[in-house]
Amino acid sequence: MLQPRRVAARAAATRIAEERDWTVGREVGYHVRFDRKISPQTRLRVLTEGILTRKLVDDPFLDGIGAVLLDEFHERSLHTDVCIALLREVQQTVRPDLKLVVMSATLDADPVARFLGNCPILNVPGRTFPVDISYRSGTADFLETQVARAIEETPDDGDVLVFLPGVAEIQRSMDSLRGFADRERAILLPLHGSLPVDEQVRTLKPMNQRKIVLATNIAETSLTIDGVTTVIDSGLARVASFDPARGMDRLDLQRISQASARQRAGRAGRTRPGRCIRLWTEKEQHQLEEFDQPELTRVDLCSTVLSLHAWGKADVLGFGWFEQPSAAGVQSAESLLTMLGALADGKITSLGSDMLRLPVHPRLSRLMIQAVRMNVASIGAAIAALLSEKDIVARSPVGESRAVGSARFHASSDVLLRLEWMDKPHEGIDPAAVSAVKRTRDELLRNAGHRKADRHPSDDELLKLILLAYPDRVCKRRSNDPSTAAIAGGGGVRLAAESCVRTGELFVAVDVRHDPRSVKAEALVRIASRIEEDWLREFFPQAVRQVRELIFDQTRQAVIARRTVSYHDLVLIEDADGAVDRAGSGPVLYQATRHRARETVLADEAVTQLVARLALMQDQLPQHPWPTFNQQLYEELLEEACSGRKAVEELRPAMFVEALKSRLVYPLDRLLEQHAPASIEVPTGNRIQVEYSLTRPPTLAVRLQELFGWTEGPKIAGGRVAVVLHLLGPNYRPVQITDDLANFWKLTYFAVRKDLKARYPKHSWPENPLTATPEAKGKRRRE
Repeated sequence: MLQPRRVAARAAATRIAEERDWTVGREVGYHVRFDRKISPQTRLRVLTEGILTRKLVDDPFLDGIGAVLLDEFHERSLHTDVCIALLREVQQTVRPDLKLVVMSATLDADPVARFLGNCPILNVPGRTFPVDISYRSGTADFLETQVARAIEETPDDGDVLVFLPGVAEIQRSMDSLRGFADRERAILLPLHGSLPVDEQVRTLKPMNQRKIVLATNIAETSLTIDGVTTVIDSGLARVASFDPARGMDRLDLQRISQASARQRAGRAGRTRPGRCIRLWTEKEQHQLEEFDQPELTRVDLCSTVLSLHAWGKADVLGFGWFEQPSAAGVQSAESLLTMLGALADGKITSLGSDMLRLPVHPRLSRLMIQAVRMNVASIGAAIAALLSEKDIVARSPVGESRAVGSARFHASSDVLLRLEWMDKPHEGIDPAAVSAVKRTRDELLRNAGHRKADRHPSDDELLKLILLAYPDRVCKRRSNDPSTAAIAGGGGVRLAAESCVRTGELFVAVDVRHDPRSVKAEALVRIASRIEEDWLREFFPQAVRQVRELIFDQTRQAVIARRTVSYHDLVLIEDADGAVDRAGSGPVLYQATRHRARETVLADEAVTQLVARLALMQDQLPQHPWPTFNQQLYEELLEEACSGRKAVEELRPAMFVEALKSRLVYPLDRLLEQHAPASIEVPTGNRIQVEYSLTRPPTLAVRLQELFGWTEGPKIAGGRVAVVLHLLGPNYRPVQITDDLANFWKLTYFAVRKDLKARYPKHSWPENPLTATPEAKGKRRRE
């Protein structure tokens, strides 16, 4: 019979033994992590689901097992989903005689029955007593006040079970209820998974005093606490989840489901009529989800994926799941397992098989295996135990560390500090947590089968062990804020105030969680451990890449040589001051400026004039193969100019002019000079620059006095295009604009002459400009 929790497995075995007059460990027994009471005479074994998963990998035929009962299936723990899928495959392949029974008081049975081959559904009414349910509005901020008020209003002849979301809330409620309990001679008892086994068992046993049990959802199912007649339900639970994109855990405060609410209320009616006070409104009750979200869709799948690979399922998503996990979750797990060396080319390695034999997360089993190889197994087991159990550093009721943090210590590793504090009393250390860690350490050593005495390792050797367990959590400290860092995989982290790792450029984030309070979406690192760059090369050489590349620096507007050393996508070293190879800089410069090729080419007047002249020729003499001015041509011109250059400032106009002229094969070069000349000779003999434009006719800005004797204005493009004359006065400002000089002399000149003569009386303004001598420098009129 499978149970989702250790305390429930022990309690179920004990209850069955009492009712059948059996002995635990003989007719009925249990097997949970690091605790086993089973003998050859045992007919009924109560296991946690993870134990069965490991047993199935070792013995897929389940020899000697006739039936498997999956209890409390509605909780949909990760191991529950794995177990039912594995068992179904065993039943369908090698053990058609194997009986499978799925049990739950609040189960949606039809989907499960279909998964099990449309098996029969049995409804077995249990012995229940009526429970009066009432609702009381309140907020989480006043949770302890609400609990105290509800307890004070309960009859004094029954025990009280209070459901709270976590250990911090339990501690706060115990503090606020202590005076009331003393007055009423009641005993306050916590109940959560972090408690030692003997304390959990003590809470479940009947007592002569009235009990007020403050529990997490560990008491929601499987456990019967004799004497409970009142349940006070906060309606809240702390739900663990996992972000596969960042490889980080998170713990969120959430509303429970309606199924959980029913289970909790039922605790009050197990032995006699009772009542349940729900600290939310009836309207909110109808808004709750019907069932809990399966763990399979929200937690770290690393251990599960490794087990399935050992089972022979390389295609994890193709496994016969009762409900499919997310592809992102599976991919994240396989990526980490590959980094740990447990998978290679999508298949389990011998190291992965060894890792699976240890009852801890694959991270920590990798650490343990390396510790055994280094002959430091005891210390390795202690580190693994520290990282697998509840933190030995006590936290205040609001979740802050009570241990002295970085204000007084600077250390290379928060893990090694805890290793030291395990054996030396220190402010803020939880003795119960230390005891649990030591028990786990001893069990890990026993599982590892290590008998040799440890040698004395250096701190660096131990820090390397921690790196091996967390290769995906490498962080590089930011220079502008040493309490923050970039983490491999993307994103940022911030060291919690309690962390003592304040020096060193690189560290691993051992305990890193999503921090909802961070406006920058930075994750919070409570436990860190320093590492060195050389260690990454030592253990993960395939993940360390050194790249020398030419890149375009937007600030300098130039190509620079950059050398980067990266661990996966985390840049460890960046040097941007190397020598630039001009043979390779041209293409980089071109690609960086390509999007503005037209603007770059036409940035100078000399190039603009040439382009406008050619555009005019293309328009007026289209029978010739003039260059077509489109984006492609501008890009080609830019690419040619960039060759051998490394900066935008090196792109000279002469390069583009020369590149354009090189495209004018004979006779285009001659035709251009003939029909779109850069300058025109005027009657004084001066050559005046013609101004061309892509949007306006060509213009010639010339002093009026230089055109005396010119009967008609110039025309270009074989006489097709008249040049617009900007006739300038002695001050070189336009006095008239015309494209018909003959008409100007005939109709307009005399009015203009009158004005100019009045303004510039010392200049010559002849009555007949057609016969007058043109003046290049504005000679004075002779007296």
